[in-house]
Amino acid sequence: MAAKNDRSSSFTASNTMIGKYAFSLNGEHFQNSFETREEAVTAGIEAARRAADSPQTVYVGRRVPADPKVSGHARAVLSNMAARAREEFGDAASAYLANLSKPQIEQLDDNLELTILAWLESNNLLPTFFKIDSIGEYSVPTSGQHRNGESIAEVQEIGSGDYGM
Repeated sequence: MAAKNDRSSSFTASNTMIGKYAFSLNGEHFQNSFETREEAVTAGIEAARRAADSPQTVYVGRRVPADPKVSGHARAVLSNMAARAREEFGDAASAYLANLSKPQIEQLDDNLELTILAWLESNNLLPTFFKIDSIGEYSVPTSGQHRNGESIAEVQEIGSGDYGM
């Protein structure tokens, strides 16, 4: 297996359904969504055969959905609230939200996370980008190999990257 590398792209897949695997004809732009690696390899090989430039290799990787970053906002919200109160009321507000316990902050963080996630979902704003990891490189068999039932073998794992859906 080759070492993993960090590649990034703002690619948007034609199929936004979340699945487990995607394929690429150039190792950079991954597309579609398949439940198994084998389905992605088969679809990639068919796409390679239809492609004008006849690629000899198909890349298949595991899709990793993006984290929408909805957690960890409680301290920032509390700090902003306290600063706004101090701006309006001066020293009288200096103790406002100053001595909260860790469980109180965690409770607010949990509630904010649920609220932000619900808002993202209701406005169709969840991330549509994803990472690709466990990328395998597969040779496109000649039509004779495919007809004779020869198996499609993975050449090597080549890395991971970030992609849009």
